[in-house]
Amino acid sequence: MPGPDRWDLLVRRDDLTAAEVRPAPSTPLRPGQVRLAAERFALTAITATYARLGESELPFFDAFPGPEGHGRVPTWGYARVEESRHPDVAVGTRCFGFLPLSTHVTLTVSPAAGGFADTAPERDYLHPWYRRYLLAGEPDALDDHRVLLRPLYPASFALAEFLGREAAPGTVLITSASSKTALGLAALLAGREDVTTIGVTASRNLEFVRGLGHYDRLVTYDGLPGAEVPGSAVLVDFTGQAERLFRVYERFGAVLEDALLVGYTHPGAQIEPPPGLTDPEPWIFFTPSEEERLVEKEGEESYRARYRLAEERFVRDAPSWLAVDRLGGPEALVGAYRSLMAGEIPAHTGTVVTPR
Repeated sequence: MPGPDRWDLLVRRDDLTAAEVRPAPSTPLRPGQVRLAAERFALTAITATYARLGESELPFFDAFPGPEGHGRVPTWGYARVEESRHPDVAVGTRCFGFLPLSTHVTLTVSPAAGGFADTAPERDYLHPWYRRYLLAGEPDALDDHRVLLRPLYPASFALAEFLGREAAPGTVLITSASSKTALGLAALLAGREDVTTIGVTASRNLEFVRGLGHYDRLVTYDGLPGAEVPGSAVLVDFTGQAERLFRVYERFGAVLEDALLVGYTHPGAQIEPPPGLTDPEPWIFFTPSEEERLVEKEGEESYRARYRLAEERFVRDAPSWLAVDRLGGPEALVGAYRSLMAGEIPAHTGTVVTPR
């Protein structure tokens, strides 16, 4: 394994389970650039989603290019400005944002509200949501829980807002109910009397999810044939797995009014909905676009204030149910990445990796 100075985790584009760490070169900064040194990464379902989307129409492997045949998987995390050639971004500045699984990343930046924005032309294809780096305070007791949940909770919040605005009162059927984004959504919907939430989860996660009390009802994937839904339903799928989508449609297709594809938590997940499903045709729910619409409708300041309050409540409650598995160094990162892609990380655990 390389030493602790500079390295990249590289994944083969044709085999997402093949990961290795290689030394990374250090190049001089140009005017307007900063070099970020990663402090800690969150390895969550969204990290796996970016890997699985690496070669898709939204090619996340192009965000931080790797050598031929390899990709650098993006995730979210905390970093500090180690070097700066931008007069308005000081060395030592701590930020939260979109990072490759590497010790360092070089960005071309400009000041923006709450921090700075990445303006490199090679990442112009990404929504501005991915190119915004927010200033962050010094680490505190909730730092690990924030780095785990902050990348995921925007989807929970935007979904709850969408379902509250667009979905008729009835049932919301949520697959991969133990995933952190699904739990965030269920917690937000729990206060609505006109919505019944039914979580679909693996048998091994049933007691954990039941103990949180967020869902009105729970059913296992094996128990789907005997499950009932009161009235019409909207499906929110976090698995991205064809087999499980077909099983849900086989049982509930006749009462589904809409089906949203949000995540790709399971091994074998595929980006596009599998052919052969009955109506309604599932569609991909893209959080950044939905958040943008909400901001335009409500106003930036009001929306951000509501969001921050909700996220802080969720994060402050998280230590009661979310254990942190904190690892350090490149070897630990490779092992954690492989476990993530194999679906081996327990639902009640979040993995945080410090690169050095």
